[in-house]
Amino acid sequence: MKTFKILLLIILTGFFLNSCELEPDHSIRVKNDFSETINNVKIGSVEYGSVSYGSMTGYMPVEEGSHTLSGNSESGGTLSGSVSVEGNGEHNWTLTITSDGKVEIEEDE
Repeated sequence: MKTFKILLLIILTGFFLNSCELEPDHSIRVKNDFSETINNVKIGSVEYGSVSYGSMTGYMPVEEGSHTLSGNSESGGTLSGSVSVEGNGEHNWTLTITSDGKVEIEEDE
C-alpha cells in the first residue's frame, strides 16, 4: 500500500508539473542607431516617445503577438512596420533601428 501511495504521488506530481506553463511576459526596448532622432516611437499601443541617435529606451511591457511599429524621423521620414513577439515565460527584446533605417528585433539573453 505504501508503494502504491508513493507511485500515485509521483504520477500526480508529474501531471501537475507537465500542465504548468509559464504565462507570457514580454518587454521591448528601442535602440536607435539611425543618424537622427526618431519621434513618436510606438509599438502597438505602447508609446516610447522620442529616441535620440545612439540612445536606448528602457524596457516597456507589451502583449504577446504582432504589433504595429510607427514613428517619424526629424527630417520627416516615416518609421513603420510590424513586430512580433512570442514565447512562454519572461522575454526581454531589443528593437534596433539600424543606421540604414531598417528594423531588427532580437531577444536579449
